[in-house]
Amino acid sequence: MKYINNLKRNSAFAIALVACFMLFFFSSNKLFAQQPFSPLEASFQDYKKMKEETSFKLEWISLGPTVNSARADIVQVDHTNPATMYAGFGSGGLWKTTNHGLSWNSVFEERSSLGIGDVELAPSDPNIIYLGTGENLKKPRNFTLPGTGMYRSDDAGLTWNKIGLEDSWSIAEIEIHPTNPDIVFVCVLGHLWSKNPNRGLYRTMNGGKTWEHVLYKDEMTGANEVVISPTNPQIMYSSLWEVYPGISGKNSGIYKSIDGGTTWTQCTNGLPSGPKTGRIGLAVSSTNPYKAYALIDNLNNETEHAAELYKTTDGGLNWTKTHSEPFQIFSVIGWYFTDVYVNPKNDEEVFCLGVRLAHSLDGGKTFSLIGGQVTRMTPSLAQGLHLDQCELWINPTNPNHLALGNDGGYYVSYDKGLSWIHYNNIPTGEFYDITIDQSDFTIYGGTQDDATVSGPAKELNTKFPDPWKYVWIDAWDGGDGCVTQIDPIDKSIIYYSRQHGDAMRLDKSKDVAVSIRPTLPKEMKDTLVFNYMTPYFLSAYDSKTLYHGGNFMLKSTDRGDTWKVISPNLSNSSKKEKKSFATGAIVESPLQKGLLYAGTDHGAFWVSKNDGESWEEHSTGIANNYIRSISPSNHKVQRVYMAMTGINYDDLKSYLYASDDFGITWKTIAAGLPDEPINMVKEDPSNENILYAGTVRGVYVTIDRGNNWSYLGTNMPATAVADLEIYLPTMDLVVGTHGRGIYKTSLLPIQKMVSENLPEDKDYFFEIGKTARPWFNSSHGEPDYRTVEKTTFSFWLSQSKPVTISVVDQSNTEIWKTNLTGFKGFNQYRWDLIVKKETSGNPYFIHYDQFIKAGIYKVIITSGEDHMEQNLEVIDGKSPYIVSDNF
Repeated sequence: MKYINNLKRNSAFAIALVACFMLFFFSSNKLFAQQPFSPLEASFQDYKKMKEETSFKLEWISLGPTVNSARADIVQVDHTNPATMYAGFGSGGLWKTTNHGLSWNSVFEERSSLGIGDVELAPSDPNIIYLGTGENLKKPRNFTLPGTGMYRSDDAGLTWNKIGLEDSWSIAEIEIHPTNPDIVFVCVLGHLWSKNPNRGLYRTMNGGKTWEHVLYKDEMTGANEVVISPTNPQIMYSSLWEVYPGISGKNSGIYKSIDGGTTWTQCTNGLPSGPKTGRIGLAVSSTNPYKAYALIDNLNNETEHAAELYKTTDGGLNWTKTHSEPFQIFSVIGWYFTDVYVNPKNDEEVFCLGVRLAHSLDGGKTFSLIGGQVTRMTPSLAQGLHLDQCELWINPTNPNHLALGNDGGYYVSYDKGLSWIHYNNIPTGEFYDITIDQSDFTIYGGTQDDATVSGPAKELNTKFPDPWKYVWIDAWDGGDGCVTQIDPIDKSIIYYSRQHGDAMRLDKSKDVAVSIRPTLPKEMKDTLVFNYMTPYFLSAYDSKTLYHGGNFMLKSTDRGDTWKVISPNLSNSSKKEKKSFATGAIVESPLQKGLLYAGTDHGAFWVSKNDGESWEEHSTGIANNYIRSISPSNHKVQRVYMAMTGINYDDLKSYLYASDDFGITWKTIAAGLPDEPINMVKEDPSNENILYAGTVRGVYVTIDRGNNWSYLGTNMPATAVADLEIYLPTMDLVVGTHGRGIYKTSLLPIQKMVSENLPEDKDYFFEIGKTARPWFNSSHGEPDYRTVEKTTFSFWLSQSKPVTISVVDQSNTEIWKTNLTGFKGFNQYRWDLIVKKETSGNPYFIHYDQFIKAGIYKVIITSGEDHMEQNLEVIDGKSPYIVSDNF
């Protein structure tokens, strides 16, 4: 009634509302059928089929890490049972705990979309969950993964049903009616890098069976936020964001509905407007439907003054800025956050999300920044609360209880931010790049805003502390880790980089890092620019020589102290459609010193055969997308492979090429792969016919140079592959993923099968590596489970059939066996070395697991009358606690 009376007192405003009503009623309120399917749907079906039918069922082993966590942009808690929590990672899926975070399980896997935009639990029934796919972080880093629509679960994430909005691609927000879980609103940003009509605000009244397009502006403007008044669900507020082609525009704005979302009117009085109005977050009071807040990224202002908080107390008729002082929580990336929350029991207490978490007790007049003491599930060098806040949850019955997601992961506080628990025990690392120290199998990896870490190639075991450590970490407990390089001669020297070409040289012996970021010489009248992920590498021919790729390629022969420009401006392609910003990949041939390749972010491919003295562009016959991976052959100097991705341009097709003449001519070798973006290609070091490709869903292998492809491996969920590296002494393929950490598998069975041309119609049992028992502590002889490592039995079967694997000692006595169904092709069984399990009522009993003794054994694989065998050498384990003089 208050809202109607206000309208009567302002007839001019009422006329404007009617005009807006007519506009949005007739243009937006549409009931529609199924949207066009994303191309990721068709490629997902191919992925599933290839994964099921592959002959290359070698097991992927998860290595973690968890110590540095990952960007958590979704947090939900069942307020009726706070032990049940959900953490969503943009590229790493949705994870659930039912024991206050002691352990977590992934509850949204093997779906057509990897990226998640938002998740909401129904206020009236926390077992009902709505999930919107498609990340809403608009950053051109090749890993903002589009979605394929909406999902619903009625059993707390155990099972999921797809419920439409297939062409949404990027979902920013889901809001569920406070008492009716079938009434849901979804904010669709749409395609982030191109125009499309299927964006705006959608409503379902029947749990997703049908949808209405209730608020729409144009093909460039999506819906960012919607909030429903808990006390009067007919009243709601929504914001639109002109998200294409930039991050702001005149069409960004706030709208209100007083009829449950059927019609909408724009709110303008007191709000900023202009050509650079950016993302807008909203919050509504839990007790007063006419009181709401809007956090605006107002880029019409100076950048440092872009963050502005507005408040209405009359249902959106009038808005006032709450603060007189600059509100500097956005830095230059306000569109990354722009979320506001209000205490459900005190609507003058407001939380604003930006680089830091801002807190106001006076309705936004003044703010303090929340930090607090942080205790981590996995101890690390990080000390405080990570920057870049993504989502906040406030317990509706106990507002001191907060859950926070930011670029550092998932945090929970029970005292309103005075102290936090950081749940860095979830393996969702978003890696950009990995490097292997070939001397000891230490893996280094740079991650999205969680620095660079290193650790052993050991299987993840979240029951024990993560052995991975930070190589570096910034003053704010994070930092974008990019490329790492290890000096093969001086092990104390590590090169690492941060975004936009910020390369560093670390001397571990002194714990001192110096910047080696290159600059152009003063006499060059040009500008040196770098892509966010800047490629550089340490030459295999000289451990003091570095190459660094921006729009120019630069070379240093003194470990980065000085640089020389060795190329023209590589962004200036001879083809105007390939005009680029900078390089996306650079590399040197392993067969010829000074044979350099460079690829740009719009598909320009460059070659120098004389260490940069002259360059040729070989860009004919390839697409205009981001060249992310170049793999010069280990076997023929003129041969080179190249992969490019179109994610930054809303092109979700596969692009993979081979050339036998330095790139003068190219042929596509993507046929047979799912038609999805490809990030990496790598040639096998031992056999020229074997190639590996990393896509946005996994790893594929070919044994005939790309004529036929198969999915590689088992036990790795669909996840975006960021990098592929091989540890040469054991021929382990190591995969850095953007969302699920790091995995490894052995390539030896494939290499042996192909190199020796073994017939596929026979069975084979491949050699077993030397196996170490766990360490047994000297005090009571109990096993140290931190040191348990499984051994792997690898075999090839000519057809699927049941098999028995048994282990016999030298007296031919069987000490262990298992039965399983083998598949046609490569198979692996990983054994934990336990030959017997026991139980006891003795309160001091400790030897529940009996492990195999050191010695020589035979492993026999039997199927019917046929059997194969290999020797197994078991050695005693070594104590991991021995302290040497130079420890």
